Formats: sequence, structure tokens, C-alpha cells
Amino acid sequence: MGILALKAMAKGPWPEGTTNKIPKCWYEPLSEPDEALKGLRFTLSHPVTAAIPPGNEDLFSMALGISEQITPMKDSEILKIKQKAINEEPLFTFPQKV
Repeated sequence: MGILALKAMAKGPWPEGTTNKIPKCWYEPLSEPDEALKGLRFTLSHPVTAAIPPGNEDLFSMALGISEQITPMKDSEILKIKQKAINEEPLFTFPQKV
């Protein structure tokens, strides 16, 4: 069995009122190479088989271009990202009972 990691380059939901969205991305992606590298490193530092980049051609190409720079993150780097994420709006939420 393989585990595919989706949204490794997702920053979060588009901010309210955003009009300059990236085609084929319903979420705000990590669109700068250093951000994308950090997202991919974080994701691939977990027990997954592969990370799937966004469907946008430019972002997909960027992911391929930076792929040789991907190295496992140290536990301290992972913890720092998790602590930052606590204050961010999640891309997915668990449905609330009505």
C-alpha cells in the first residue's frame, strides 16, 4: 500500500476577496520556491510514499525543479511549522454536528 500526500504545497484557503487566483488551485498555494520547498520537505519527512504537487503547470514544474533540494527535516523544524500552523486557518475542517 502507498500513501499519497495531497496539498503538500497548500498555504490555506484563499483570503476573503482574493481576485488574482492561480488557475487550477481552489486553495492558496505555496507559490514561491523557498515556501514550496519547505512544504514538500515537511510532507516528505513523514511516512508517505509520494507528494502530489498542484495541478497548475507552473507550480508542478517548480516542484519538479526543486525536487533535488528536498531533504528530511529535523524534528525541531517540523515542530516549528506545527506551532505556526496552530494559528492558521485550516484548508479542511471536520464537519460540525447540527
